[in-house]
Amino acid sequence: MNFLGASIAMLVAMNFGLISRIISAYQPDPQTVINAFCKARTYFGQSSVMSYRWMLTMACIDRYTSSTANARIRSFANPRIACRVIFIIVIIWIIVPWHNWIFLNINGTACVWTSASVATYNSALVITFGFMVPTTVMITCAVLINNNLRHKRNRRRNNVSTSVESEAKRLLRARDRQTLLMLYVEISFYIMFTLPWTIFTIYNALSLSVPNKTSDRIAIEGFLSFLTETIAYLYPTLSFYLYTLASRTFRQEFVKVISAIINSRNQCCNRARRVVPF
Repeated sequence: MNFLGASIAMLVAMNFGLISRIISAYQPDPQTVINAFCKARTYFGQSSVMSYRWMLTMACIDRYTSSTANARIRSFANPRIACRVIFIIVIIWIIVPWHNWIFLNINGTACVWTSASVATYNSALVITFGFMVPTTVMITCAVLINNNLRHKRNRRRNNVSTSVESEAKRLLRARDRQTLLMLYVEISFYIMFTLPWTIFTIYNALSLSVPNKTSDRIAIEGFLSFLTETIAYLYPTLSFYLYTLASRTFRQEFVKVISAIINSRNQCCNRARRVVPF
């Protein structure tokens, strides 16, 4: 449920953020021409991206709760609670970025903050709740899940009979390795693709008060903004490839799905050929 909500949130972010970036490569950037779009693009982009990141963080917490041996904690891993959490996340990130509507305006050929203090606040917000806290929670959940899986493996080792112990241990270890590998790969790539944009956000806030920037510096800053934002958008589009490369089970299930689709199509074609027209 969290992954579904995160996917919808990122689709909204891409519609407002990435499409306008692509248009700006061939046409005048609407963000620097239309003041309302300057405000709306940043607001909806920040709101949906933050919602996506926190839903992804909640998905890691959900994995932890479903892997624990504590029945009370495990009871939180259910779709009803996930729906409530998603609703709360969306409401929070609809309200929090509201300052974008007030303090963002077009100045010359750029959509910039009109207040240095608000720019600093926005950078602190993005760094803290868009990078540091989600990353810390994800890493903590990965460590806790590793401990839960190890304890579960030890319990099963004591309960499995001697005749099937080796096979059970092999299957359990393979599943645990793939679960942890997928989680570690997910966290590593999240940090890798989000960190450049976070660093540029800090730089942008610190350099806002610099007077008389040269045209070369403005051009370089514009390019870095485009590059780091595009890299940040790449992460959610790579999930399928990351899971396919990291998990053997995921690859096997994907092959089964493709095979089922091909077989179903072949059966439909065969039935159609057997039909004799009058």
